[in-house]
Amino acid sequence: MRTLLASLLCALALPALAADGAALFAANCAVCHQPGGVGLPGMAPPLAGTLGERLQVAGRGYLPRVVTHGMTGLITVQGQRYTGSMPPFAAQLPDEALAAVLNHILDSFNAGTLPDGHQAYSTAELAEARADKLAPHEVRKLRDGAMRKGSGS
Repeated sequence: MRTLLASLLCALALPALAADGAALFAANCAVCHQPGGVGLPGMAPPLAGTLGERLQVAGRGYLPRVVTHGMTGLITVQGQRYTGSMPPFAAQLPDEALAAVLNHILDSFNAGTLPDGHQAYSTAELAEARADKLAPHEVRKLRDGAMRKGSGS
């Protein structure tokens, strides 16, 4: 009975949590990317002010694949090299939550850099990314537009 009650409470709370991209960012992303998405030199690249340009190069499908499948490989952001590995979050967070955190990152930290006409990510776009079953090194290839994926790319 306790297990059933705990499961029910979690199921009821998940939509509210998923809708709060700021809380999701704080709980899952800020430990590496830091509050405000400023990054951690040598470890985690800044997200703030950097993703609008990346969307133009890599296409709309890139960011959903980064958060679902993770990414490994050398990248350079604002002149700084990063060789770390971003973990995948597909196993920990549902598509609704992943969309909420991406939209928070873009709206809160990148609003002035987004391409004209940019629309919020939908749960369907995250489900499409999840279905790809890419390895983290394959996601790295998407970064430079080598294999553009996703709607609007």
